[in-house]
Amino acid sequence: MSKPHYQQISDSIEAQIRSGALPTNSKLPSERQLSDAFATTRVTLREALSRLEGKGLIYRANRRGWYITPSRINYNPTQGLPFNEVVSGQGRQPHTQVLTHQLAPAEPAVHRALGLAPLTPLHRVQRLRSIDGHAVLLEENHVDPARFPGLAEHDLTRSLTRLFEQEYDVSIATMELNMYPVALDENRAQALGVATGAAALFISRLSRDPAGRAIELDWEYWRHDALNIQLSV
Repeated sequence: MSKPHYQQISDSIEAQIRSGALPTNSKLPSERQLSDAFATTRVTLREALSRLEGKGLIYRANRRGWYITPSRINYNPTQGLPFNEVVSGQGRQPHTQVLTHQLAPAEPAVHRALGLAPLTPLHRVQRLRSIDGHAVLLEENHVDPARFPGLAEHDLTRSLTRLFEQEYDVSIATMELNMYPVALDENRAQALGVATGAAALFISRLSRDPAGRAIELDWEYWRHDALNIQLSV
């Protein structure tokens, strides 16, 4: 029995990607061009492209078309290494953009995790992290301003772990991690340049100092096609 047309199309494009004929970060022809090339309808073509997107082989950049997904980075969240060091250590180019920084009360779960009274104002820093120009991670850092006065005066595109060490003499001794898949809401999806409801890997990291006091609650939203979790046990 022959395969459905959309599967034939996705198999054909996948073969081109895996052979290297379509290199990472290169742009696919427009949907109109692909529809003509495969003599199919736009609906069938989009089924094929959605199949490839689900496999993590291509990604859609809003209003710019479809691109070949870069290779995943290896990531061990238990090591606590800064994003820049993880990425550059694998020969890739990291970049950080601060999207928002506000001082205001956060969600109740954040206050509980940091051991603070409800409605305590907190630093909330939202940053977009990219690899080789491709946005892969939306990070939301929650920090107690009483512990880190003047935080906003520093360069928040740098590693906060290193900033805490070098400017406040506060080091991370232990971390509590939670990881699970989520569907991105509209605002987070827009920041990462994906469709609302797209799959992501959520990592919550509560860092503590040697005395056991909470330092920071970090929420990470990773594109599902961006990383390979690599642990040594």
